[in-house]
Amino acid sequence: MTSNSRKAHASVDLRCLTVDMNRRILAALTAIGLALIVFASPYSAQERQGGTASIRGGSQDARQVATVAEAEQLRSGLIALYDESEALISLLAEYDIFRQSSAMKNYDAIRQKLVDGRKRIEMMSAAGIISQARSFPDEQSINLAITLTLKIRTDGRLQEAIQSTQKYALAGLRRKADSAANRDLNSRGVIAAPAYLAPTCDFDDPSAYPSGVDAGILGGIGIALHAVTEVLPGEIEEACTMIPFPPHIVFAIITGVFDEYKNLVDNGSADAGSCEKVRFFIEDKLKDDRGYPVLWINDDYYLTFMLKSVRASLSAANGGMVPTNCGDARLMEAEAYFTSDVFSGTGPQRVEAYRKLRAAYQNIGASSCVQ
Repeated sequence: MTSNSRKAHASVDLRCLTVDMNRRILAALTAIGLALIVFASPYSAQERQGGTASIRGGSQDARQVATVAEAEQLRSGLIALYDESEALISLLAEYDIFRQSSAMKNYDAIRQKLVDGRKRIEMMSAAGIISQARSFPDEQSINLAITLTLKIRTDGRLQEAIQSTQKYALAGLRRKADSAANRDLNSRGVIAAPAYLAPTCDFDDPSAYPSGVDAGILGGIGIALHAVTEVLPGEIEEACTMIPFPPHIVFAIITGVFDEYKNLVDNGSADAGSCEKVRFFIEDKLKDDRGYPVLWINDDYYLTFMLKSVRASLSAANGGMVPTNCGDARLMEAEAYFTSDVFSGTGPQRVEAYRKLRAAYQNIGASSCVQ
């Protein structure tokens, strides 16, 4: 090596060392400031007594890679992490429900970042990996991320959970697309939401719920994704500069996608529960002649719910070869008081519409026509 090249290398090393020292000084000052804030907080005493602590980014600062063999082992782990990250986000993109998530809008660009990042790791010299090892994730974090991606990609029970809950999530996406001015917008879960803001009901399959087991599996995967996202560094070093770490971006995106999906499934479960309670109440009142509930005389929502529920019940009975006698005729007479399934008659006709719907329902399985 010539004298000039040695001077150039020394100059680059000095610049990197200066940048690194400045970064460490700033990090130390930030840590001191945060520590002062924490100890000044009225909640810090409780947190210290409870033994809580926040762990972020793994133990990158403690990583020691000193030999070519260790550098190659680290390279192998990083390449596997890039490969698994790309395979996972590609798998989720195959599901329409996940691809519709706003978090996946830059899917193609993220995949390209993974490809470019993997190539960069492949082309790095062993000396370069050794010099930048402190900014890479440690072995434990890499293995944790790879294990989770393999679990998500290959676990048959998780795939079944996603398949079986998609219809509830898709229904939730349709609700989100509705205008806030739509009176059927589902605000059931909002504090003090007016009762007339209705849940979305499946009248043809009113007892359909997302399985509690499926929801639990999705929730468990979500927790694991959050944990992995926390331990992977958000940035790695390159030429004395910190650049985004693509696998961390992928896990952050996938975590957001799973959180959104789980929320949609939970909302679908809550909707199904609300719908079934109303259906049970209505069918209890329809099965005999105990009078006319005031609620249905004054509220279009419950009249509409009753119409749809009776219609679905008659359809199911006809499909199951259960006698319905003149039930379809009574239903048609009741439908005359509705426009687009919303009551459009006069006040006294509400009672008549209810009477017709009750007769239609009572014809299911009856021995003769119920007028």
